[in-house]
Amino acid sequence: MAASISEFVTKSWYQGAYWLYLLWPLYFVYRLATLLRKCLYQFRFLKSYRAKIPVVVVGNITLGGTGKSPLVAYLVESLTEMGFKPGVVSRGYGAIISPDEVREVNVNGLVSEVGDEPLMLKRRVGCPIFVSPTRALAVQALEKKGCDIVITDDGLQHYALDRDIEICVFDGERKWGNGYLLPMGPMREPLTRINTTDFVVMNGADWAAPKQPKITTFRMDLEASNLRALNDEQTLPLSELKGKEVDAIAGIGNPERFFHTLATQGLLVESHGFSDHHAYTQSDVCFDGDRPLIMTEKDAVKCREFNLQEAWYLPVSAKLSGDLAAQIVTALKSKGWFNG
Repeated sequence: MAASISEFVTKSWYQGAYWLYLLWPLYFVYRLATLLRKCLYQFRFLKSYRAKIPVVVVGNITLGGTGKSPLVAYLVESLTEMGFKPGVVSRGYGAIISPDEVREVNVNGLVSEVGDEPLMLKRRVGCPIFVSPTRALAVQALEKKGCDIVITDDGLQHYALDRDIEICVFDGERKWGNGYLLPMGPMREPLTRINTTDFVVMNGADWAAPKQPKITTFRMDLEASNLRALNDEQTLPLSELKGKEVDAIAGIGNPERFFHTLATQGLLVESHGFSDHHAYTQSDVCFDGDRPLIMTEKDAVKCREFNLQEAWYLPVSAKLSGDLAAQIVTALKSKGWFNG
């Protein structure tokens, strides 16, 4: 029931439903509260942690998935190739962690302990990753690990952590919906917020808005690779399933994007969408017939325990219109980092 209500509200945000204007009083309270909170940090009434190493925030100003995690993976891989030692911090959404606790993510860890996205990233990039509701604690853990740059997966609104670079990511299909703040719309902060960030990344589209932002924009496309078996090292080209019926599940911010990717490759998709960060049960992934089951990489970390047969996940990699990692390093050097 809760999932269906959430889906209805989300569709209303992106379709411009008129009933949302009934929520204007709540929208006004939310806008006032977010402005007040930001001012308290800006004028130092609330303290922010200043790390000993540079902090790069990858976040968004809309509710829901935008493609942050693939971008984080791209940055980790690119910075590692450039000779840096990046580490990642995350809230660990879905895991029960007290505010004064910090946990290191291990490849054999549990989603219930660290969250789905941190575990997915650990298995993908292998760099040190720590999770904590208090991100400053996770950053301090990375400092002790010898990392020389921090990337935060989400956290654009987490002003308790000072940052050097901000990257705002948008879903190129949904963009900013009706443009209103919660609960009238999907916005966490006003669209003008992007003018105080350093870079904007549009996932799956070029920047298109009435006014060009004052900062550098990139287009990001997610490039699919071969399917990988859920429980072993076997791989399978997507083309092998062209013209065949498959079941597909996706518990991400925009499941339709994933289903569309499969359909454009010629697969006959029976889609099963779930809410972002959905906690799967065995019954969620058991369907009639013997069709192959395909899921996202994020779903895979939660479904391995079910010992599914003929189950695959589809890794994707971020491809950007420019060298974002190099521009980040240049910007950090201009701020005095890496010059000693």
